[in-house]
Amino acid sequence: AMQSEAFYTLKELETLGKSKGVIPQAVKEVVESLTADGEVQTDKVGSQVLFWSLPSQKSSVLRAKRRKLTTDIERLQKEYEALQVELTSLSTEPPPSEEEVVAMRAKVVEGRKRRDELKKSVEAMERCDPAKIEEMKKQIAVAKEAANRWGDNIINVRSKFVRENRGDVTTAQFNKIFNLPEDFDYVD
Repeated sequence: AMQSEAFYTLKELETLGKSKGVIPQAVKEVVESLTADGEVQTDKVGSQVLFWSLPSQKSSVLRAKRRKLTTDIERLQKEYEALQVELTSLSTEPPPSEEEVVAMRAKVVEGRKRRDELKKSVEAMERCDPAKIEEMKKQIAVAKEAANRWGDNIINVRSKFVRENRGDVTTAQFNKIFNLPEDFDYVD
């Protein structure tokens, strides 16, 4: 149905499919698959979604693919030639002596130690990252707000308790009973 250069809604495609004996759900799945593969184009126009496939568009896509594959082949060919040259030079060199192998291994061990030291250094520096410090400041503000909210609740309970038990319990006694410091107050 999409051979012609026409635009179709999904409903029209389902109707065409139904006339050929294909269930609408299968038509919808095929259209979605073709759209995902780039074989069928789609666009929303107003409240409708239109589908189409133009022969010129297909050839344009194929030409672009061919250009990309050609450049990939050229790049890989150059890499292959460079590796061939390297292989030739390595195969003509004599194998490293035992002392050279030991020296190379020591160099690798030293390099790994240096890498581990640098990793630790980077981790230490990340703690001073301005974004992390800003996040910590936000968390401190939230914690301070929560602490003051709890402090406010405790002060309200203490005031109510002392008011209801006039003469029996003082603020100092309440603080002592509940292990509150004498200078219990809001967090600044």
